[in-house]
Amino acid sequence: MLFGMTRLLIAILATVLCAGAATGLQNPLRDRLLRHDRTQETIGWYQRADTGAFFLFDRSGTVALLRDRDDEAAEVLVLFGNRAPGGGNSFVTDTGREVIRMTGLGGTTYFPADAPDGVIAEYASPAGSLVPSPRSPDEVRLRAEELVEDIARILNHDVTVEYAPAPRAGLGIQYDTFQVLERAFRLTQSERRSLRDLQQVEVTTGDQPAAYKLGNSLIIVIAPEFGFAGRPSSEFIVQVLLSEATQN
Repeated sequence: MLFGMTRLLIAILATVLCAGAATGLQNPLRDRLLRHDRTQETIGWYQRADTGAFFLFDRSGTVALLRDRDDEAAEVLVLFGNRAPGGGNSFVTDTGREVIRMTGLGGTTYFPADAPDGVIAEYASPAGSLVPSPRSPDEVRLRAEELVEDIARILNHDVTVEYAPAPRAGLGIQYDTFQVLERAFRLTQSERRSLRDLQQVEVTTGDQPAAYKLGNSLIIVIAPEFGFAGRPSSEFIVQVLLSEATQN
């Protein structure tokens, strides 16, 4: 009897879904199931409901990655997944800021800086994974020299930049770290008086990413083998720069 009822329920569900597709009418149950199926894709383009802008959300690795499509200078955000209150998954940055929330039924809410209360986002199409662009040693050196000029212009005083050699496979993330550093200093521009004692930025390699102040230096540790997840975010660096804590 139970087996027969189960077959009947499956047949009814299939009929409802097919009827909605055949008639072209809206079918909330079908739409919800399809949306759930699409958001199971680990990499894809998503579209904001408020502005129509697209962002790439990549969940193919041990951490998730997100990048705006139309901003060439946009930082790739590294996001860590947690269970969200009430179910689903919440993805947060290394500072704990929530950026994406996905329900168990496939609903997605995006929390960008320009809409901190959240906007609805819909899966749009498949996409390729996010990986650092390959760079040459000369490109890394030139970007480090540019960073020296960028910081001097932002803080209105000279700061030296030193970096440890990275393996060739890690040059891309080293270059990206200089990009992230420039963004971090730009975000602190209104507080530059609090950074008047900063004399040096040192980018070194280690087993895991980190950022801290040591005397008059800012130390950035990158772990190139982890790709984008191997460097701290600009938000985290800003917190370190503006914090009172300094290691001696």
